[in-house]
Amino acid sequence: MKKVSVIGSLFIMMIFILVSCGGDGSKNQKSNKPTVKNSNKKEVAKKEEVKEITSKGEDKNAIPTPPEHLAKARSIIAEVSKNDVEGVDAKKKFKNLCAICHGMKGNMEINGAKDLTKSKVSLEEAVAQIYHGKGLMTPFKGILTDAEIVAVSKYVEEFRN
Repeated sequence: MKKVSVIGSLFIMMIFILVSCGGDGSKNQKSNKPTVKNSNKKEVAKKEEVKEITSKGEDKNAIPTPPEHLAKARSIIAEVSKNDVEGVDAKKKFKNLCAICHGMKGNMEINGAKDLTKSKVSLEEAVAQIYHGKGLMTPFKGILTDAEIVAVSKYVEEFRN
């Protein structure tokens, strides 16, 4: 009887995780990449990955962070003390809440998650994205404290190449 309740609990947790990360749980998602049968696969893949890049190395097609979100992020960063941030186990928070989509090293890209190793966003933008969410990403205001949001934002900076 205990095995059934453990399996049921795990099943419910997986559904919650998929829903909270923007996934619909379906396994039959179509890929946007065309099937290539010739020996030129690498060249075709490179062409598909080409994005319009600005002189700062940012994706021109990326949705800009609204100014009011950046203003809120600045106020959060200003209000949180260094001691509060250092008291947070940001790695554990990232593992529990973010790794399901971003991966433990930040480069998994599940459910539309961005590759954090290639991210060029500032601390303010990272705090704004974690606080308010962006695209399919869950907003973590009310889930994480302001100190935890800043700590995770700083932890994510460690993934950058």
